[in-house]
Amino acid sequence: MLSMNPSEEQEEVCALRHHSSRSLARIALTIATAGVAIGVLAVLSGSPGTPVRALWLHAPADPQTSAVFVKAGCIGCHTIPGVPGATGLVGPNLSRIGAEAATRKPGMDAKAYIRESIVAPEAFIAPQCPNGPCPSGVMLANFVDRLTPAEIDLIVTYLSGLTGDAVSEAPAYVLKPMEIAMPLEVTTPFTATGKEFKPAEVLLGKYLFFDNRLSADTSMSCATCHQPDKAFTDGKALSSGYPGSLYFRNTPTVMNMAFMPFGYWDGRLEGSNDIQTIVRDHLTEAHFFQADGRILVERMKQIPEYVQLFKDAYNAGPSYGRILNALAAYVLSLNSAPTPYDRFMAGETGALNADAQAGLELFKGKAGCSRCHTGNALSDNKFYALGVPENPEIFSDPLRHITFRRFFRTLGVADYRTLRRDIGLRAVTQKSADAGKFRTAPLRELKYTAPYMHNGTLATLENVVQFYDAGGGPGNTVLQPLNLTDEEVGQLVAFLESLSSPSLPAVQAPELPAYQIRTLGENQ
Repeated sequence: MLSMNPSEEQEEVCALRHHSSRSLARIALTIATAGVAIGVLAVLSGSPGTPVRALWLHAPADPQTSAVFVKAGCIGCHTIPGVPGATGLVGPNLSRIGAEAATRKPGMDAKAYIRESIVAPEAFIAPQCPNGPCPSGVMLANFVDRLTPAEIDLIVTYLSGLTGDAVSEAPAYVLKPMEIAMPLEVTTPFTATGKEFKPAEVLLGKYLFFDNRLSADTSMSCATCHQPDKAFTDGKALSSGYPGSLYFRNTPTVMNMAFMPFGYWDGRLEGSNDIQTIVRDHLTEAHFFQADGRILVERMKQIPEYVQLFKDAYNAGPSYGRILNALAAYVLSLNSAPTPYDRFMAGETGALNADAQAGLELFKGKAGCSRCHTGNALSDNKFYALGVPENPEIFSDPLRHITFRRFFRTLGVADYRTLRRDIGLRAVTQKSADAGKFRTAPLRELKYTAPYMHNGTLATLENVVQFYDAGGGPGNTVLQPLNLTDEEVGQLVAFLESLSSPSLPAVQAPELPAYQIRTLGENQ
């Protein structure tokens, strides 16, 4: 028995199971993802406990051929295996047209019959449509005029290959070897994290981190927003979000999450102690990946290399929980190496220049930064209202505003329709006093994570220092003016830059393994 694999573009998996009904009629199953049809299986019943049998299987059409079927308008009426979107139930099912056409007109082979049925549709009317005999006069009047001879050739060649030949087993496939080794970006951190993972687990997590098949429509991966060359941020003021939506907060770095008890700006989910829940939130939330965990597991099972890598990591096949665990293992392994600041604190006096050393004294003293920026990640992980100015794009861009409203509605915020400010922690605690409070930002790798704050409104580190120097903004409940000189602002910026690695580890995106046709029972 076969389960089917999608193409490497937009795909889906449908694993056929044993069917217990004695009276199962002939069924057509469409295999699709995000509305993209990949193929159709005709299946017959057997005795209870006997697997249903695949009658035919067809590989997806190439993009050029698929585009011609769309241009011709075929997909709206016909079921055409392998052509995305061709699940029409009005015209004849073309699943076996390559075999059937050869029998319809004496002396005319399949290609000739199919070609003439395109050129002269009224002279060649198929004998049967889904709802009875096919009527005349239904073909588009200008059907042929819209196609070039070459495009007609593509259609004829593809349709003549749809013969419905029996397929009894998946073709032989040899696993592409994967070297099980810790990814090179996992280096010795600036201090021990207390978390250790098997190389296979972290490697699997890296593959999944870069794999767009974890999103519902396969258009984005974790690395879309968490880009390694930007310290796993995206360089945008506001994150993009899932296609068709736009997000309303800045993408935080996922580096050093091992030291962060909260993973979001508003603290709605735990960080290092339960990062799997954050991963799940990203996979399933509508404005992130909008994926169904059950479908993700089936996708993983269609990739033999992943099945093996799950076994290497967990001694078991793919499951939703193991997907979450693998991604968590990779993220928690992404930690900063010792920075100039760390080396200076360890006794290497030359690690900081004079400006950075003066900035350190300001950080601890006059500027008062160390009151909140403490600990390994230089964050006390508490929540404060600083009066950060609102990002007007949230309310001027309809897609961002829709996401904003939906988000707060799902958290039970009664006035979500009239909000014109991001209320932060208040949405989590439902306490008015927490309006506008956000988590103290961690400071490591600041040099690479601009723009800053929860909504990206401060473009540079100098802007950040000037904001604090001015005593915050309207609604601030914590800050007081610092009265820094221009020189002191520059010194504080120099120190903040010393909290970043001189260079980020080079992260090479892995070559992702492809879907394969799997024999059902072997894709566990």
